Amino acid sequence: MKRTSSTSRYVAISLLGIATAFPLVYLISGSLMTYREIIAYPPSLVPSDPQWSNYAEAIAYLTPQTIINTMIFVSGTLLLQLVICLLAGFAIARMQFRGARALVIFFLIPVFMPTNLMLIPTFVVTLQLGLYGTFLGMILPVAGQASVGVLLFRSFFASLPDGLFEAARLDGASWWQTFAHVALPLARPIIASYSVVTFFTSWNMYIWPLVAGGGKIETRVLSVAVAPLATSQYSTISPAIGFAAAVISILPVLIVFLVFQRWFTKGVVGTGLE
Repeated sequence: MKRTSSTSRYVAISLLGIATAFPLVYLISGSLMTYREIIAYPPSLVPSDPQWSNYAEAIAYLTPQTIINTMIFVSGTLLLQLVICLLAGFAIARMQFRGARALVIFFLIPVFMPTNLMLIPTFVVTLQLGLYGTFLGMILPVAGQASVGVLLFRSFFASLPDGLFEAARLDGASWWQTFAHVALPLARPIIASYSVVTFFTSWNMYIWPLVAGGGKIETRVLSVAVAPLATSQYSTISPAIGFAAAVISILPVLIVFLVFQRWFTKGVVGTGLE
């Protein structure tokens, strides 16, 4: 009975894994096909003669500048959000001051507000500050959407033993030294997990980079460049090249997840204490 139950479980997990992985496998396979193989019926799953030139044409369409722009946007957003979330979360959790609880409620408000509701006011402010069509105009509003991160790090720092911070303070450490030498090293797993999620979110962001970037080539990111390939651009660009462009756009995401997978899992399922 146990063997039958175990076999059924493995079969179900295998089928679920195949169903989950199939779109990615077909995307990679399709990126190496010719146009005729893409539109063939019944569809072909394996290219007869891999067309590696599709990737060269995809890079030429996306341009290296777009890839660099995406890295600037994602890196800037991630670094600014980490600075805001870590410092604000630690201050609210460990530095006793009047209004700390009210501040937590203040950070809760944006969590329940629809993102689309804030799009127009954010764009107006960005335009009035003269940041429209610049990287600062793309990065700062996204980095400022750090309410979830602040509450997450506040909860983590509040869960750490009080004795750690009391000992550091008794030894004469300043709040900055306590943060840098006590709290920050213990927060590495949760920093890694939050960084991975923020990286994914920023990399896949489409609406705000499209609006705030002003349609300029100098600020265009990969999500904005790839999107037209799913519609009217198919009349002039082969779907296989669109598949190759999609593979190029998701490759950095896969690499980041594989590199930080261990830290991500530890930050999600644990408290971050080793």
